[in-house]
Amino acid sequence: MSVSSSPGSDEASVGTAGIDARSMWALLLGNALSEVGIGFILPILPLFLARRGGSASLIGLIFAAGVAGRLISQYPAGRLSDRFGRRGVIVGSMFAYSLLFPVYLLPLPPESLIALRFVHALVGGAYVPAAMALVADLAPEGGRGSAFGRMRASDMVGVLLGPALGGLVAGYRIDAIFLGGFAICLLATISLLRLPRSPATARDSEPEVPVPLSTLVRRLLPVAVLALPVYWTFGTYDTVWSLYITSRGATPFMVGLSFASYALPIVLLGGWLGVIGDRLGYVRAAALALVAFGLLAGTYPFISSVTLLILIGVVEGALTAAGNPALQSAVSMVAPPGAQGRMQGLYGVMLALAEIGGAVGGGFLYAFGPRYSFLAVTAICLAGAAIGVVLDRQRRVHAE
Repeated sequence: MSVSSSPGSDEASVGTAGIDARSMWALLLGNALSEVGIGFILPILPLFLARRGGSASLIGLIFAAGVAGRLISQYPAGRLSDRFGRRGVIVGSMFAYSLLFPVYLLPLPPESLIALRFVHALVGGAYVPAAMALVADLAPEGGRGSAFGRMRASDMVGVLLGPALGGLVAGYRIDAIFLGGFAICLLATISLLRLPRSPATARDSEPEVPVPLSTLVRRLLPVAVLALPVYWTFGTYDTVWSLYITSRGATPFMVGLSFASYALPIVLLGGWLGVIGDRLGYVRAAALALVAFGLLAGTYPFISSVTLLILIGVVEGALTAAGNPALQSAVSMVAPPGAQGRMQGLYGVMLALAEIGGAVGGGFLYAFGPRYSFLAVTAICLAGAAIGVVLDRQRRVHAE
């Protein structure tokens, strides 16, 4: 693969080798199935836990344990994928993840599910950095925005299908969701077995090198400044959006529709809009998306129409489809040789921390009034766009 620009460059570059289509489709199918399996149980899990005698506080601790497990696994899993190859980490993680679904059906004390959820998320979280590193391996640099866009679109398939299917099954028998999750993630594992045994790029030409963590952080910082506000926004919206739109008169069906309307443009247009980052460069694409995100968030406190709120969600989904793949592509390009997995894992840790910050901070501000949560999103997004542009200009000056 030839590279027409240096790592971290914001100029679009085109590799001479095309994407490994067969492996990419195997990864996309496996990823979509895994997200369906996850979506199959997570919305219903609180109801299952309540039937087991779990209190609201215990349910909160169980979900927090899941966040902690996913966070802890990111960087070590990325390093393992650099050292031993992507396929082993991806397939092993997904297979182990599927096997843990039936454990929820054992007659365990409710408190023990804290540890189970932690281990389940720890195992599943190892999949993400290895999968993202494999996308970077499979796609030429000039086409990574489109490839990561397709990956994000396959995520959203799970958002659209998983909760709906899980809800149907739970209506028949609630504990059957775990058997459904097991079966779906096992199918994902089978699809992922078709992945190459080593990265698409020659591993001998990119051996693992002792790159200090501080070097990875320094390389990642300009990208992270543009990405962290987006995940702060996600955390805030996950916490307060249902409350806010309901306060404007939305029914539970409309709440679900608002989430589906956000996911739909990502599913339909993810690969196509991901090209924007390849054309404009990640700084321009991400900064424009951030500014639009921030300005839209600032309008929410002044909108009373539920229909209009849902329609704005469609626009935000399109912005996510355009901006996030550009940033993920940039992460892959600033990674030193042999450290792609570590860089993806570090990026995942940063995003998770930003999402947690948005959930806690946004929820705290919402208690004082909805406008404060949304205006904080506006301020953080605009500040991130401005700082990201400044850091990029400084990088360009130093590169000359």
